[in-house]
Amino acid sequence: MRHVLAGSLILALGATTAGARLEQVPRNAKQCISKSAIRDQTAETDTHLILHVGGSKAYRNYLPTPCEGLGHINNVSTLHFHSADPDKLCQGDTLELLDHSGTLGIGGDPESVRCTLGRFEPISEMSLSEPLRR
Repeated sequence: MRHVLAGSLILALGATTAGARLEQVPRNAKQCISKSAIRDQTAETDTHLILHVGGSKAYRNYLPTPCEGLGHINNVSTLHFHSADPDKLCQGDTLELLDHSGTLGIGGDPESVRCTLGRFEPISEMSLSEPLRR
């Protein structure tokens, strides 16, 4: 009888400890993706950035506020990501959009806009419109 009670007590303590660990994990954990997996990026709009990774996979990032000019990135615009982690790009990190076309589209000093990244959604390349696929 003592062994049964002792075993029940150990199981109860183990369940409480495991339950406490689960509760300590935040429900809205910060989302991150590997920087080395990103091979290209395109923009759907000023609030939706597509990060293309290997195979037929991609991530849509929902920026919390519009990033002026992001929806028009082209070969004279450059994106730079800024994050605390050298290996990961995370929700809350920033992107810097450098536009080298100048005010009249003839070059000059680049204009810079910084924007905050939002949540990431894994998507299929095939779910994107043809011009956005990579």
